[in-house]
Amino acid sequence: MKKITLLLFMFIGLGTYAQTITHSTSLELGDSNIACNSGQNTSSDNRYFRFFRLSDFGITGNWGVDNVQFGLQSIVIPTLPAGFPITVKLYTTTATNFPTGYPTGYTELAQVTTNFLTTDAETLVTVEFNTTVPAGSNLLVEVGYVAQVQGSLNLIFLSANELGQSASTYISSTACALVLPTAMESINFPNAHLVLAVTGTTLSIGDNALDKVSVYPNPTKGNVSIDLPATIAIESATITDIAGKQMAVKIDANNSFSIAEYRTGVYILNIQTSEGVINKRIIKE
Repeated sequence: MKKITLLLFMFIGLGTYAQTITHSTSLELGDSNIACNSGQNTSSDNRYFRFFRLSDFGITGNWGVDNVQFGLQSIVIPTLPAGFPITVKLYTTTATNFPTGYPTGYTELAQVTTNFLTTDAETLVTVEFNTTVPAGSNLLVEVGYVAQVQGSLNLIFLSANELGQSASTYISSTACALVLPTAMESINFPNAHLVLAVTGTTLSIGDNALDKVSVYPNPTKGNVSIDLPATIAIESATITDIAGKQMAVKIDANNSFSIAEYRTGVYILNIQTSEGVINKRIIKE
C-alpha cells in the first residue's frame, strides 16, 4: 500500500467553514478493489457509489461541494494517449436509504470528466466542483467510466483498501449484470472499501448561495455566460446601461446571452432567480 496523506482542514471566518467527509476509515491506498473487466485485461463499464447522509456529519445547511478525491490504483492506456476518462457525478436527494428507490428521487447536480495518465497511478487525485447541495438533502457521489474497446488493453482500477468503512461501497456494471448499485459485501467482496472523500463549504446564517453566481467572460466582446449553483434557477433578467435604459435579456438553455449589438461601455445585469435578485456589473469591449 502507498500511504497518501489527506489534509483535513477548516477555515473559520467570514461566516463559512470547510470540512472533508468520508466513509473511509483511512485514505491509505490499497489494492483490494474489484471491477468488471473484459478478459481481465480491458476495462468494462464500472461505476462506484458513496452515499452521504449529510446530517451524520453535522451538515444541515446548504453545502457547497469544492472537490472530490479518490484513489487510483493502476492505469494502463496503450491506445489512450490523452489519458483514461473518468467521470465524477454528484446527486442530491432527500432519500436516506440508498440504493432503495434509486434512481427515482435523485437529481444530478454536476458532473466532471477528467483524463488520467499513468503518472496518476497510486495517487489520491482531486476533481474540482462548484455546486451546492441544498439544506436538508443528502449527497450521492458516483465515480465511473465507460467500457473500453475489447482487446485495447486499456485497463484502470480505482483504489480500495481493507482498513474499514462507516458505510458500504456500491458498484454498478452492465457488463456484469449489475444494473443497479450493489453493495460490495453482497457480491462477496466485503473488504473492497473504496477510497474517497468529499470537501465542501457550509454556509452559515447570513451567507447567501447567490454569492456563488458569476458572469464570464467579463469584460466581453458580446457573449456572456452565467455560472450558478444547480440549486438556483434563473427566472428572468434585464440589463441597464449607464443612462438608465433597461432592456430585456434572452437567456438560452445554457444560461448564456449576447450583447454583441450593444455599444462599448458598462452595464448592470439584473438577474431574478429562485433564490432572490442579484446584480452583476458587465463591461462591453
